[in-house]
Amino acid sequence: MKTQNRRNTLKTLGSIAATTVFPSPSLAVASSVRKPIRFGVIADLHGGLAVDAMSRLEAFVGAMQHEDCDGLIQMGDFAYPNDRHQSFADKFHQAHTQTIYVIGNHEFDHGLTRKDCCRAWGIDASYYRRDVGGLRLLILDGNEKGSPTHRGGYPSFIGRKQQQWLERELDEATSPVLILSHQPLAGTSAIDNAAELQKLLSAYRSKIVACLNGHSHVDLLLQVAGVHYLHINSASYYWVGGRTRMAYYTTPLFTTVTVDPESATVSVAPCASDWKGKSPREIGYFDSTGRPPESAVTPQIRRREIAAN
Repeated sequence: MKTQNRRNTLKTLGSIAATTVFPSPSLAVASSVRKPIRFGVIADLHGGLAVDAMSRLEAFVGAMQHEDCDGLIQMGDFAYPNDRHQSFADKFHQAHTQTIYVIGNHEFDHGLTRKDCCRAWGIDASYYRRDVGGLRLLILDGNEKGSPTHRGGYPSFIGRKQQQWLERELDEATSPVLILSHQPLAGTSAIDNAAELQKLLSAYRSKIVACLNGHSHVDLLLQVAGVHYLHINSASYYWVGGRTRMAYYTTPLFTTVTVDPESATVSVAPCASDWKGKSPREIGYFDSTGRPPESAVTPQIRRREIAAN
């Protein structure tokens, strides 16, 4: 990445983000968090698919060296978990002592499996728990089969066994919980049984700080039944299909997410880029029906402010 682009990215990340305030019942649970906890977050890098994915990862790693992070999170569709692309996982893993991996759908391309992800990333399971500084992270696997409404393409579903595990973890949690998944649990491109998961999560909304996802390549934040769902934009591009296929961002998008117990907030640092070439609007992408909100298809991660219920 050019020096000027890196400086611009660091300058953007240095800005104070808008905040998501979580409901007051979480404050009692949040007492286990004694200081702000910050994560560097990157989504949908697409190593092996995006032509400049390694330089984008290097920009992320370089920027995070200037951030006081308690861990790094990749939100899925990171890089193919095979020998040819192991350098992506190695670089990410070496960047911090606390690295958290979410499995995306493209990790299953070329006949690759969950076992390949576990081997490449050093994780023991496709969904798991990680405790960091008094904050509990629950990492989900949205790639399960068994959806009664599946109509082809990649599976996008969380089955009963995983739901039971999630419910047990939420029921037993005495720390505030941050939920991570590749596929959205609400909003555009949500899993097939999103309504079922939303009902489960809403029952534990006093414990849940937020739910973060990748996959959609949009910048979107919404609330369903007292739970906040944040779509982390892709580091690389937005898929428009057709002859263009990928509408790339000129510089990589990534962010930091900070949980602050004193102010009872989750802060998301903004990061801005531009379209490399014509924008989706300029190629007529929104002329067809069924598109995500145009406001969400943008080369940035916005600052936002959402009031508590």
